[in-house]
Amino acid sequence: MSKFDFRPTGVMPALVTPFNKEDESINEENLRNLVNHLIDQGVTGLVPVGTTGEFVNMTFEERLRVIEIVVDETNGRVPVIAGTGETGTKLVIDATKAATDIGADAAIIVTPYYLKPKAKGLYDHYFRIAEKTDIPLVLYNIPVCTGVELPWTVVEDLVDIDNFVAIKDSSGDYKYFSALLEKVSDKISVLIGWDENVLGALAGGAAGCILGSAN
Repeated sequence: MSKFDFRPTGVMPALVTPFNKEDESINEENLRNLVNHLIDQGVTGLVPVGTTGEFVNMTFEERLRVIEIVVDETNGRVPVIAGTGETGTKLVIDATKAATDIGADAAIIVTPYYLKPKAKGLYDHYFRIAEKTDIPLVLYNIPVCTGVELPWTVVEDLVDIDNFVAIKDSSGDYKYFSALLEKVSDKISVLIGWDENVLGALAGGAAGCILGSAN
């Protein structure tokens, strides 16, 4: 059970990152406008620097700048769950600490990609991150992009560690999602991230959704 009271629920857009056409720099004005538009529409949280936010196309400094802009413009109106996923454990820890310092309310961490750890490696990865950071953490399963599936059995073990408050599943596998609902929804928020499965997931007991289509 998490030591944090925060449990993400409702509709949370996975924010797109507006870029300037000329040099692909971050378009701060458009990003701030997007934040205000979404909050005005009633979203329950914002998730910058994730898959939809094209974090893989930004430098470390650019990612932090996006988080900084979103935190500043949100100004506490809704929680900001910052994407801090990376290829390795130390990189994730550094990114998560930086997001914490900026003022993010939580961090969402995709499974490692490129190198593909097995179940024990995934557990150790997330355990180490939780051990070295002090912010609510959201697990993120999207095997179509990472080539790695986070087994629900590993999730079941991780939810007993302080920090973990939710999991976002973008596998598109409803059998897997149902296992999450059955095994861990009493301890953390189970969130759907696969657009085609939203209605079924919510009907089945999902706490909410993090979607690119919610922009």
